[in-house]
Amino acid sequence: MNETIASALSNEEVKDILTKFVQTNTVNPPGNEKVLAQWIADDFKKAGIEAEVRDMGDGRANVVARIKGSGERKALLFDGHLDTVPPGNWTEDPWGAVVKDGKLYGLGASDMKGGLAAMMHVVKAIKKSGAALKGDLVFAASIDEETDSLGAWDLLKSGGLDGVGAIVIGEPNYNEITICEKGALWLKVTTHGQTSHGAMPEKGVNAVIHMNKFLDKLLQYQFQYTESPILGKPTMNIATLHGGFKTNVVPDRCELTVDIRTVPGQVHKDIIADFQRMCDEVKQEIPEFMADIEVLSDRAAVETKAGDDFVRLCRDVQQDVTGRNPEPNGFMCYTDAAVFLPHTHIPLIVYGPGEQHMAHQPDEYIRLDRLYESVRFYAELAEKYLID
Repeated sequence: MNETIASALSNEEVKDILTKFVQTNTVNPPGNEKVLAQWIADDFKKAGIEAEVRDMGDGRANVVARIKGSGERKALLFDGHLDTVPPGNWTEDPWGAVVKDGKLYGLGASDMKGGLAAMMHVVKAIKKSGAALKGDLVFAASIDEETDSLGAWDLLKSGGLDGVGAIVIGEPNYNEITICEKGALWLKVTTHGQTSHGAMPEKGVNAVIHMNKFLDKLLQYQFQYTESPILGKPTMNIATLHGGFKTNVVPDRCELTVDIRTVPGQVHKDIIADFQRMCDEVKQEIPEFMADIEVLSDRAAVETKAGDDFVRLCRDVQQDVTGRNPEPNGFMCYTDAAVFLPHTHIPLIVYGPGEQHMAHQPDEYIRLDRLYESVRFYAELAEKYLID
């Protein structure tokens, strides 16, 4: 690694940044990410780095910082989210940032304020080093990843990815290279009937019975897909079922929700069309059958090919920094990559120091040795991509 960049890296400074991040409450809902976004922007500006706070209203804001390069190469984007889930039943202070046994405890420490803090520190270190960049180094921290990815959508639609040649998202994955993730398609099916007195069910139309007919079809449904060598097969979870409101009343409404996790190559609109086809088949059998389908969440499965030049570069850097070179892996859940990649096809990896098993768990922590290791990875990657 460039000696001037290496000398600008500091374990204490990145720990201090993470402490500030954890001690700032950004629980979503409601989010309140603007306070942290403004602190990040102000700290970058003190370091001579341009930074913009993009106000999203209701106390929420993205922040984007940039060190400009010569334009000889495309930009490298370090990306992450500011929000956390609410705390559960903690024994530690969720916002205490207490360090014990080489671990920093705090809400979001792993998911994903640790990765974000490491990225921020590296951007500041590269600026401090005075290294001449051949392309821009961009840092983006966004709101709302834990719900609807409103911040990622704003970054995409506002042109924040224009000129970007590669993306690293710092989500927790034990400092391994992740190149693909399953998609998520959440559907709600509602059957409609007609109420009547429970003693005279023949005068009504029972929406629960009709839902049962649909479920018979659904349980026989077979996905069309090509199995992913990393992610495997798609899955479907019949998650909730609610119908009726009183024992002596024929139910006129029944709702079913389904969580479908797809693999690259599957087209979500085709799956939705299959659900409509199953409804149509039931209607042919039961003329009074009525149902509608609502999309609750739609995030595509995405991947960057293992043979991509950027992935190979990342693996080389991982080997240099950690001495490890495992095959890239995949996420069964989704990240903001599901917003970026379907619209840009920019090479993207996930690489973050957080403990994946600690995400959304009480007494969440991050191992400090992994945090410091991620700093070295991000710094060397930026050097190889933007300087060498």
